Amino acid sequence: MTPGAGVSCPLAVFVPELGARSETFIRRHVQDLLPDRTLTIGGPLAEGTVREWDADGPVVDLGAVSDLRTVGRWLREYGVQVLLGEYLDASLPWLPLARELGIRVFVHGHGYDVSRRLREPFYRREYLRYRAVAGVITMSEASRLRLVDLGLPPDSTHAIPYGVDVADSVPERPLRNELRLLAVGRMVAKKGPILTLDAFRRVFATRPELRLDYVGDGPLLPAAAQFVHALGLDDTVVLHGGRPHHVATGLMQTADIFVQHSLTDPVTGDEEGLPVAILEAMASGLPVVATNHAGISEAVDDGISGFLVDEGDTRSMAERIAQLARDADLRRVMGAAGWARARARFSWARERGDLLRVLGLQALDGR
Repeated sequence: MTPGAGVSCPLAVFVPELGARSETFIRRHVQDLLPDRTLTIGGPLAEGTVREWDADGPVVDLGAVSDLRTVGRWLREYGVQVLLGEYLDASLPWLPLARELGIRVFVHGHGYDVSRRLREPFYRREYLRYRAVAGVITMSEASRLRLVDLGLPPDSTHAIPYGVDVADSVPERPLRNELRLLAVGRMVAKKGPILTLDAFRRVFATRPELRLDYVGDGPLLPAAAQFVHALGLDDTVVLHGGRPHHVATGLMQTADIFVQHSLTDPVTGDEEGLPVAILEAMASGLPVVATNHAGISEAVDDGISGFLVDEGDTRSMAERIAQLARDADLRRVMGAAGWARARARFSWARERGDLLRVLGLQALDGR
């Protein structure tokens, strides 16, 4: 990459992988925080990972760069004032260069790096280096308190929830004989795909009008397919695999209930942060049945915009799904409450405004 003459990028965003499909929250930061005025720095996609987004501004592909001094020259030539590092563990190598260049550093924690990594003494020690940066951002109050308990300064550690596009009004959902459930998420342990399928299996035994669409790929997809086939659910469950983001959000317009059984990975300790798919479901006016896990309870108001059950309790999840399945008015009321909550607290406009304020870039907002 050669710096473009006259181009100014006050913000640089570091991402571990350029364009990873599952990281919709990072895509928004790169493309929409300061459109065309953001320098994106990132590594190549891991083998087998699907690219779904590209940066609108200039890009530094670290796969083609062997010397961080070269990156430092580009940071200077683009006039970068603020570096936003995505993921606390991956952003540590940037601290010395940013300090040398006088660039203010903010780091953004997500799910993996504020759960699984905190089980490792190395990262518990290394994260304390962030006491010296301009600020630490994470997506939920639960995650913020975890970092404060670790020893990061409370005044410069911020909880800014992810933001999504919210419909202008609650979408109308016509009554049908067939009810569609939707689950969206990578097929990994912390998303609990087999537990989601088990909850569906339980409720389908008494509510044969239900159908389930599951969007997501990952290492547990073969096991999920085996589960569906072994229980004779091939005609009622569609495993879509990995699909572009617009396919998942399109299915939200035709679904009736959103389900997700997130839990702490018992082997690694990996947890969710604040699942974007749940926020998008709320923004689409869907009632949500999920688990009381990580930051989910900060989004889903239990008994108001959906239901929360304990991790691993597929029987209770099935009961809550059945309750919604037999009561169209309850689905409508909860869906409307979720939409209102998303509009008030989880819109992209709100996240963007809060991020620009914390980063000290609000004066550059041309919108």
